[in-house]
Amino acid sequence: MYQVPKNISARFEFFPGFGWKELFFVLTGLLTGFIFYLVLGIFTKSFIRYLVIFVPAGLSYFLSVPGPDGNSVISLIKYYLKWSKKQKRYLYGRYVDA
Repeated sequence: MYQVPKNISARFEFFPGFGWKELFFVLTGLLTGFIFYLVLGIFTKSFIRYLVIFVPAGLSYFLSVPGPDGNSVISLIKYYLKWSKKQKRYLYGRYVDA
């Protein structure tokens, strides 16, 4: 067994907290925004059309980047869904109304 110091990351990161997974999510958000840009180009030529490119990219960035505790919003949603599907064990089978 190897002892790895705590401040060394086991995954490749471009800068702290932003690695390949986060890059994939941001590029997916940019692609989604570009598709919205093209669809809005059919209906309008306003400045809002250009802002639509960056909204999904920014949203995907904030959903995928881990917070101070190391969990991202996406991982917290996964944990919640996994927890909600588990059977809850109740210690008492009889409920008393107050």
